[in-house]
Amino acid sequence: MDFRDEIYLLVLTVVMEAGSEPFDGQIAVAYVIAHNRKGSIPDTIFRSYQFSCWNTDSPTKMNLDIIPEITLMKAYKASTAAYFKLLEDPGKGATHYLNEEMTKKMRGGTLPGWFDEAKVTARIGRHTFLKLE
Repeated sequence: MDFRDEIYLLVLTVVMEAGSEPFDGQIAVAYVIAHNRKGSIPDTIFRSYQFSCWNTDSPTKMNLDIIPEITLMKAYKASTAAYFKLLEDPGKGATHYLNEEMTKKMRGGTLPGWFDEAKVTARIGRHTFLKLE
């Protein structure tokens, strides 16, 4: 796969996972995908139930064709900055992230078993970043 295709997949994932998050949060999400996980970008984002935006029941995936241009441009800037390591990783090496509030709502008030407060590397916007590997 050409690097441009990888960046495009990264951009789409950042838009769906963190499109409304602060710029640093978008960069941190892009770092998780592009550098802090094992495997290629496509292998990472399409691994089952790792990035909810690519799940078959994802409501955000249905909106890919109506992404506002400004949102797409911001995600593209964050994704390329992370891909080429032009900016530092605001997630500080995180391999995972989640929106604690949304996750608790979806899980009846609990967080997943893999969540460990001692492994939190950063909190940016609504996302909590953790280094688990």
